[in-house]
Amino acid sequence: MARGRRRVNTDTLDEKIEQQKTALERAKAKYETEKETLAELIKLRNEMRKEESMEAVIKSDHSYAEILAFIRGSGSQEE
Repeated sequence: MARGRRRVNTDTLDEKIEQQKTALERAKAKYETEKETLAELIKLRNEMRKEESMEAVIKSDHSYAEILAFIRGSGSQEE
């Protein structure tokens, strides 16, 4: 016995479309919130790294110029 395609009422279909739009809007709002949270976490991590780097430079026995030369890879190292 062959089965035919089930006919969908247009009202039911419109309702499902509206439900899907609502679900999509909620998902988009959640995505935006998560994206903002990620950006804030990255910003915080970068600030912490910057502070840590500056503390290391201040505590170092080397001059600022020597440290920059080392970082840039242009420092001459004697072996």
